Amino acid sequence: MNPPLLDNILAQPESLREVAAYQLGEGRQSLEAAVEVLRSSRRIVFTGMGASLFACTPLAYALSARGVSVCAIESSELLYFLSPVLGRETAVVLVSRSGESVEVIRLLPLLEERDCRTIGVFNVRESTLAKRTEQPVFVGSPADELVAIQTYTGTLATLGLLGAAYENEWENATTALNETIAALQRLISECSSFCKSRNNFIEGTATLYLLARGAALASVEEGVLLMHEVAKAPAVGMSAAQFRHGPAEAIHKDFRAVIFGTQPATMALDLSLAQDLSAMGAQVLWLGPEPNNTNLLTVSWPEKPAGRFAGILEAVPLQLLAYYMAIERGISPGKFRYTAAITSSETGFAHGKTI
Repeated sequence: MNPPLLDNILAQPESLREVAAYQLGEGRQSLEAAVEVLRSSRRIVFTGMGASLFACTPLAYALSARGVSVCAIESSELLYFLSPVLGRETAVVLVSRSGESVEVIRLLPLLEERDCRTIGVFNVRESTLAKRTEQPVFVGSPADELVAIQTYTGTLATLGLLGAAYENEWENATTALNETIAALQRLISECSSFCKSRNNFIEGTATLYLLARGAALASVEEGVLLMHEVAKAPAVGMSAAQFRHGPAEAIHKDFRAVIFGTQPATMALDLSLAQDLSAMGAQVLWLGPEPNNTNLLTVSWPEKPAGRFAGILEAVPLQLLAYYMAIERGISPGKFRYTAAITSSETGFAHGKTI
């Protein structure tokens, strides 16, 4: 019998089929209504906490590439420091798996006061976010036990389809999502085999670095969160470019890095960094199309680019790395020691244990 977290990882192809069936059927009307809210606004702000915020990054990049004024801001920062960006011509997309995250909910009165238009993206139909936003968008994913696994990739799929609706790309996006889901089962198997066979990468005691550019920075942030939540292990995430400006001094013989080569615009630069780190003695896992004649650790990457849904594929290796690292460390994967599935207070911790 698998631990529930592993079951959640393995179930993602089927859970994403459920999300796709809902969004392309009953949920399509909500997505199209949300698009009308976005198009009627001069500025778009995506906000959330944790994995919900990270899931916004690919769509924020995609809309920015079209010249749309858009940003993704952590809800707490928006609440306490950056609220001047909010105004009558701003559409705010609030994302929360539970629809109850404390900082997201505390934003709602401020958004009403500023006369902002609001879209809520959530996975619990009767949540506060579902009831108090102008245009609710239900994700439709099976629930996870605690850590956001299926609900994270389900949110990525939903926001990807929202972007497709904005760009009038329903047909192409439907094909891309179906191809992504079809590739997922094989990728899960490939990554599981990698984690089981590369014990030196899993067992390493050095802090793991995750490096990427562009929309893949969402996966860097999600990977860092998974390492903390699942494996209870420190991890560092940053842009591949930023890493070259000083942090590369941390490289040593036990250095481990995951480098994402999924962004076409910078793939050559990212591969060059991966090769440099490997030549310096680091262990480097390359995620992306397999390069020729390198000593990099790789998994077999899907041949067809996933485009707006690339984050779904990028998440799988991180989920499995975190899971197997937890097993190696003697930790029950996905069990929280201090926090809760829903952060409903800005002070204290749910379990209040001491070290």
